[in-house]
Amino acid sequence: MKTRSLTLSLATLVLVVSHGAAASDSMAPPYASRLRRQVVLEGAGNQSFSMAERMRHYGVSGVSVAVVEGCRVVNADGFGTATPEGKPVLPETLFAAGSVSKVVASVGALKLVEAGALSLDRDIGDYLHGWSLPREGAFAQSTVSLRHLLTHSAGLTVAGFKGYPVDAPLPTLQQILDGQTPANTAPVRIDVAPGTTWRYSGGGFVLTQLLMEQATRTSFAALMRDRVLLPAGLKHSTYVQPLDPESAKDAATGTLPDGTPIPGGWRVYPEGAAAGLWSTPTDLSKFAIELVRSMRGESTTLLRQDTATEMMRRQVENWGLGVEVSPGGAPRKFSHTGAPVGYRTLWLMFPDTCQGATIMTNADEGMTLAYEVARALADQYRWPDPMVSERAMAVPMTPDIATRFVGSYQLRDFPAERFEVSARPNGALAWSRQGRGHRDLVATGPDTVLSPDSAMRLVAKDRDPETGHALTVELVFSGGVNVAQRIVVEDHKAAGSPVE
Repeated sequence: MKTRSLTLSLATLVLVVSHGAAASDSMAPPYASRLRRQVVLEGAGNQSFSMAERMRHYGVSGVSVAVVEGCRVVNADGFGTATPEGKPVLPETLFAAGSVSKVVASVGALKLVEAGALSLDRDIGDYLHGWSLPREGAFAQSTVSLRHLLTHSAGLTVAGFKGYPVDAPLPTLQQILDGQTPANTAPVRIDVAPGTTWRYSGGGFVLTQLLMEQATRTSFAALMRDRVLLPAGLKHSTYVQPLDPESAKDAATGTLPDGTPIPGGWRVYPEGAAAGLWSTPTDLSKFAIELVRSMRGESTTLLRQDTATEMMRRQVENWGLGVEVSPGGAPRKFSHTGAPVGYRTLWLMFPDTCQGATIMTNADEGMTLAYEVARALADQYRWPDPMVSERAMAVPMTPDIATRFVGSYQLRDFPAERFEVSARPNGALAWSRQGRGHRDLVATGPDTVLSPDSAMRLVAKDRDPETGHALTVELVFSGGVNVAQRIVVEDHKAAGSPVE
């Protein structure tokens, strides 16, 4: 893990940032001064931001970026610090990749299909021994295939995983699948007919991991090392959980939503295929390049051309085999995100031009920042998808508008999900959710406020005629609409208490 993946000269491109203060902006690549938000406000002047500004804004201590242009990694840049002690982010700094692990694991599974050790469409029960997926009642005769698992269409439960403290006992795969102590998630079970719908299931990838181990009688980490990581030249990547001491020296410390480091540095994910990969942007970008070369028939290092083509074919909604693919009519792209506790990753590639990037951060609040970096890269490198920002016209934030929204809310259909709208000292509003960082809100009308960072809109409904408070608000975002109800009606002084 100590071998440098790039020449020493590339390391001189590293921009060291401490809480947003750049050591030398002149060393930064052009995109690092041109970050673009999800929403551009009309008439608000220049809205390009520096990496330092946005890292400070989101409370992200470390960012690592690798850029692919013409099937080559042309930039590998580190920003900020990897550890609380101030160790800088370098191109070889390791980050927890989270669900991007699923893409790499899917290639491992498909290599076993090519070797005849597994089948995409036979029932997984033909390959399992010592454990079987319970199938009862309406699902007693259901077939569950590897294709179902990789396309999130097996009808399985458990979307994601919480990880385990570094000093906690770890469950076996069977204990995870059965939800038995010390597993900290529910059992993985069928509750929707396989093949009938798409539903994201990390649990399905734990089952894929068990399937791969039993088909080869090899541990998952060793299997992936020998069949995928090393052949593709991914020298800074590992599925070993817990992280081995030598690799841990290069690992970035994860950061919780409140800005504090994770005790012990990070969480442990025995659910390797679902969330257990440690990697670097350069390695993950090399992996994306190899996938493109497989699709083009230029290399079989990862997969044969027919297998790679099948992997990237839209099969269930916008999903291929373990990877999200662009919808029809859009520029061809494959991508995935990762969100383990304390880290965020955005991985994407346009195969027709072999352009893309991997952006990794060591913060729970890093995903919005990663998309801002991607928009800057789209502008600089003229990606097929220009990642156009929305546009909106802001209006002055009047006391009446502020009074309307300030308060505490819970989602009507998910009461445990709560958020706050608070007043800042300058009269602006901020939105926060369960201890996470605050998001600035601007007014776009008398009953609507907007987050330029995420494009989420709050629309006031059912106003109290005496106080002017919104009793109900709609949260409008890219995934749909949620309705929230006010749960604390505060007096104007209390509701206007400043946010730091």
